[in-house]
Amino acid sequence: MKLGKLVVGVSLLASTAHAGGLFLPGSGATSTSRAGAAVASADDGEALSINPAGLAKTKGTTITISTTFIRYFMEFTRRGTYDATPDAAPYEGTDYPTIENDPKPPLGVAKFQPIPVVAVVTDLGGRLTDARLAIGLYAPQGYPFRDMTAGYKFPVAGDPDADLESAPPPSRYDILTQESRLLLPTIAAAYRLSPKLDIGARFTAGSLQSKSVVAVWGTPFNVGESVRNDSLFTAEVKDGFIPAFGFGLAYRPSPNLEIGFNYSSAIVVKAKGTASSVKGPGVSADRVIGPLPDEMTSCATGGTFEQQKACINLQLPRSATIGLRYKVLDAFHREKGDVEFNVAWENWGKKCELRGLDEEIDPGQFEDPGCTSPGQYKVVIDSGLYTNGNFAQPLEKNYVNYGLKDVYSFRLGGSYHLLRSAPTIDPMSPNSGPPFDGPPPRGEEIIVRGGIAYDTAAAETGWLRSNFDGAARVTTTVGAAFRTRRFEINLGGGFVYEGTNTNPGAKADGSDCNPTLAAGNLGCRAAGDPGSGQDRPINERQGPDPTNPLLQPPFQTENPYNQGSYKSHYLLFMLGFSTWF
Repeated sequence: MKLGKLVVGVSLLASTAHAGGLFLPGSGATSTSRAGAAVASADDGEALSINPAGLAKTKGTTITISTTFIRYFMEFTRRGTYDATPDAAPYEGTDYPTIENDPKPPLGVAKFQPIPVVAVVTDLGGRLTDARLAIGLYAPQGYPFRDMTAGYKFPVAGDPDADLESAPPPSRYDILTQESRLLLPTIAAAYRLSPKLDIGARFTAGSLQSKSVVAVWGTPFNVGESVRNDSLFTAEVKDGFIPAFGFGLAYRPSPNLEIGFNYSSAIVVKAKGTASSVKGPGVSADRVIGPLPDEMTSCATGGTFEQQKACINLQLPRSATIGLRYKVLDAFHREKGDVEFNVAWENWGKKCELRGLDEEIDPGQFEDPGCTSPGQYKVVIDSGLYTNGNFAQPLEKNYVNYGLKDVYSFRLGGSYHLLRSAPTIDPMSPNSGPPFDGPPPRGEEIIVRGGIAYDTAAAETGWLRSNFDGAARVTTTVGAAFRTRRFEINLGGGFVYEGTNTNPGAKADGSDCNPTLAAGNLGCRAAGDPGSGQDRPINERQGPDPTNPLLQPPFQTENPYNQGSYKSHYLLFMLGFSTWF
């Protein structure tokens, strides 16, 4: 096998569908300024994604254009030193360097990526008394961009200027570069069942485009991680129709209390595209990866030796949020402020059932071939191994485990209204309904907002990695708005603290695992354990390994590449505008 490990590249590409990792709280300037604590308070176009029941609180036609600008800072320090290889490279034996994420988002502003919310909500000119219709576009709040190259240029075979003296990034088997776009065009409807109860639902037909570049093993058992025996893999996939749905409710038992609930379905992605690769100088030229014969393809026909067809099945997790809001009202029933507490759940830990290792057909594969999960990416490349120009065998259908678990979030946010002028009666004001509909119309005012949130880690112990942000986080945000009778302008900022998180050693005793080709030093079993010097069963491993597409998942080589520490945080800036008429 020569270009082996192709599955790694495609699986890493799939991770961009997670928007670079877990979602940040909120959707747009208003809810993000409250650290995402808005499932009960959402009352404009942001309710399209936060809680569609909140659309029922609007009056007339409301237009919302809102953006969160996100910048993700991350660096990885791998423990240990570069292994000795037959290459005798000058960097062998030196400590692994710290690698920083230095992305270049195509639409970014100073590396801040805008995440939009655009929505139009209407009662059709008063024709809909208790109902509201909405259409819009939003995207999960995350940062799907990585550049972990640190200027490294992969040494392509046959290139007279190939640089074999510079140390390759220690995270190259995880990710070199990646970028993606996940947009969720949505329609929604809300209905007021009674003065106390609103319900709403949304329906989404999303689209994904993604590109990723990663170094993969070009020869089997490259446990010394020789750059000469690597290959550079590039994959591009897209899915033009990604259906999903959500529903919510808002219940007001009294003028001061409001309860909100939102459920979002899983988003199943079935992306298709192409994969290509170039060899390192040490990869033999007589055995190459090429397209499968048409009658053997699973993704699509038409692959070439330059670009093979690839497909990936995965999902973004279903989630649920519940919140309790308390409103402070003055003697005229005007809202002076509010405080809201939300609890959210995201089902990142969902897993597909695997076939037994003793089964003759597809051991270790999904019991249900159509199953998808957030942390197990099923990867199929319509590629095969060619020897001396002749087709020899297909690559294996495979899945890649990301080692995830369910995430729980706790969000506390609120606002305070500073009146600037006396209230006036305006039937188009977003807060002009009866007592349970919010405060009566008001004049110009300034609103200050703030919030704090905590999200538990998505990554199991040992599974933090560069291309997926699985760390626990604390989010703090502040914001302000200027509201008139006809429009509202929102500004905000935030900081997401993750600190430094460390993957322990991958051995059962917590020590580092660094396999070599020396006899008795393969795998990650502790010395003296039965089977010492061999790979552990895949369900006992603690961290990702390079993938060999000629082997079934249970027989992949054990070679963890993420033992070390990740230091990370986010900066947020929010800008939004709403108008109603």
